[in-house]
Amino acid sequence: MRMIPQDLRDLLQRAQEFLRSRQSPCYLVGGLLRDQVLQRPIRGWNVDLAVPRQAIPLAQALAQRLSGTFVLLDETNGCARIIVGTDAGRVELDLGDFRGATLDEDLRRRDFTMNAMAIDLAAWLRNPDNPQPLIDPLHGRQALASRTLLACFPGTFEDDPLRILRAFRFVAELSCALDASLPPLMAACAGKLAQVSGERIRDEVFLILETDHASVAWRQLNDLRILDALFPDLIPGRGIDQGPFHHLDVLNHQLETVAQADRILADLAEFSPELRPPLAGYLAVEPVERRSRKALVKLAGLFHDVGKPATRRVKADGDIWFLGHEQFGAELVEPVTQRLRLSNREAQMIRRLVLYHLRPGFLSREPVLTRRAIFRFFRDLEEDGPACLLVWWLDRMATRGSASRLDQIDQQRARLEELLRAYFFKPEEAVRPPKLIDGQALMQALALEPGPLIGKLLRAIEEAQAEGTIHSKDEALALAQQSLRHQTP
Repeated sequence: MRMIPQDLRDLLQRAQEFLRSRQSPCYLVGGLLRDQVLQRPIRGWNVDLAVPRQAIPLAQALAQRLSGTFVLLDETNGCARIIVGTDAGRVELDLGDFRGATLDEDLRRRDFTMNAMAIDLAAWLRNPDNPQPLIDPLHGRQALASRTLLACFPGTFEDDPLRILRAFRFVAELSCALDASLPPLMAACAGKLAQVSGERIRDEVFLILETDHASVAWRQLNDLRILDALFPDLIPGRGIDQGPFHHLDVLNHQLETVAQADRILADLAEFSPELRPPLAGYLAVEPVERRSRKALVKLAGLFHDVGKPATRRVKADGDIWFLGHEQFGAELVEPVTQRLRLSNREAQMIRRLVLYHLRPGFLSREPVLTRRAIFRFFRDLEEDGPACLLVWWLDRMATRGSASRLDQIDQQRARLEELLRAYFFKPEEAVRPPKLIDGQALMQALALEPGPLIGKLLRAIEEAQAEGTIHSKDEALALAQQSLRHQTP
């Protein structure tokens, strides 16, 4: 089984000693045990511990003993979290009351049988790398062996509608198949997803997006029409024909864009070898803890054409146009980011990626990509520039209609890589050239008052510098003076 870091063993040993001093039995349950049985890598350390009662006061006292942070998760059902920093990383201990009078009743009220296994914490500590004996009343190990997702009881989604999303997270994360009994139970409770907090929805959505099989989950959610309750913003795209450049309707094209993201972002083999390490590092950055750029790129891919249904026009010759769909889509995606309780930075990134997702395509058609064009692109996108390039590329690879120019793929990839190389390897030339002069110095040298003109002059200086026509403060001042002479009186 999975080797457990010594820091985690020591932490759980201290927790066991504390709970024993309080005469409270304690059982390790849930995901850590499941992942140990599967012998799969564990991303982060979240440990579920079940006690018969008094979980919240016990967690408060244990947090003090471990010098950790106490977080109340669910006062009604008696559940709290203790966050402790260790050399192995952040550890979350979730302490919860039995969901019934006994451990057996508790396990039978959990979400899925593969998560309904337990072991006495003291027994686990005796051999953490091969814990025995497991308490498995619902045959969770058998479900894991067949990778079949089974509900612990028929009312599992009624108890907590978020379990619907969690099921599809396991579809994507563990390559599980839904048992035939699950879809009707899910459909009956899908409407109740609207009652679940945005934060809980967001966390499951991002856990799906972080996997390399997110599109499998989204397509099944669409097939079962659960997507209608989760993201109604996407549903107008279902069945909307896009013309000969596309082989899919709007909604399925967006789902295919996520599938391309799963394929391409998994190993970045699509791109030249020297670009793969910086791209991997870029995508691994987490603007907010546990929510990576990679996941945000996929989310933007899912919504990049959300503005198309409302902007669809058919010309007299039968051509289909979606003029302005990127601007309208950027407006439509704002309430989505609000419902998901994304940070301001994340919301800005998603909006930018939807708004500018066509722009790299326009640049790819230029005979020559000038340094000025590169500068303007990254000036407007800033650190979201590479993400925008990726969303465009995923969109492009998801577009395979009869009129789509597949023979242009290599040329378009070369232009994409030209922009990525500028960002990663030559930022001082055209992406973020060192500042030659600031606004204060400009005003002093030219006796100017504060106002919009200063910003206009600075932008002209930056563009000329990026283009390579000026290289010093004196040349920057000369350009500003020349610009002033050409100002309309």
